[in-house]
Amino acid sequence: MIKECINQELRCGINSKIYYITLILLSALFGIILFMNYNAVIDTHEAYLKYENYYKSNGLDLESDLKGEYKVEKHKGGERIENPIVYYKESVGKYLYSASPKYLVSEFLEASTLFFPLVFGILGLFVSTYDIRHKTLKHKTVRNSRSVLGAVKHLTLMLSSFAILIIALIISFIIGLIVYQSLYSSVPVADFISKTAYTSSSSIITKIAFGYMIALLFSEIGYTLGILFKNMTVGIVTIFLYTFVIPDLGSFDLRTSIKFLAKKVFDFYGVVSIEAPINTSYIKAGSVILVAFVISGIISMIITAKRSSFDC
Repeated sequence: MIKECINQELRCGINSKIYYITLILLSALFGIILFMNYNAVIDTHEAYLKYENYYKSNGLDLESDLKGEYKVEKHKGGERIENPIVYYKESVGKYLYSASPKYLVSEFLEASTLFFPLVFGILGLFVSTYDIRHKTLKHKTVRNSRSVLGAVKHLTLMLSSFAILIIALIISFIIGLIVYQSLYSSVPVADFISKTAYTSSSSIITKIAFGYMIALLFSEIGYTLGILFKNMTVGIVTIFLYTFVIPDLGSFDLRTSIKFLAKKVFDFYGVVSIEAPINTSYIKAGSVILVAFVISGIISMIITAKRSSFDC
């Protein structure tokens, strides 16, 4: 019975095209990362060539400066770079590394703090409001209780979020390989491959697990908002405002905890970056995320259990 109910919910997601829409949206956002990284390589390479031509046209010792180091000094009016020829050469190498197969998946997952709240929040909103919009709640609760139906919806969210994330990563990785190969026709890649040993803060499995945690967390939050408001628009606006407009509210803010852990899990070598979070700790950050999961789940299950099948 439960298995049949799960299959029914998955078919609803497939037939309604929401899984496809979420997959396309996430893949498109990953595509933006690819485009930005490609442009970063081209732009920094052009800046390097400008300085290289300056050295050559003025008879300056290019090789001597390339063996040196650069220094970036930040001030109110911007920043000042000492020995910019080295800075831009290393920047080209760093962005090339970010665009390479070794780092592509990591860079996509680094965007989890930026894109996943809205993308997977929408997925959760759709799942929770589907029966309300299509007047199918009464039909589904004839054979299963509302509590069972709610639990099944949570389970299908777990399955669909994971599947969408993995498939989007695979599709974007394949496209990324093509983009990386195209760089060879624009930039002499071999001249800029950095000898720097780029270290990784965590394994790729840990990075994927973190990305999935963010996806699942906001799909659950989106689901709960849908249960509360019974309206996708209100839920989307709420998630958008919280994610992109409202400033961080302190060390107990969910976004602070996510950013703190993201800084520990990811390396941010490419175009994706996040501002330094408010100082917190592993225990506090983990506790805030866990509490958000638990509260979201409890609220949605209580409302689902108490709400009438006719209350749409």
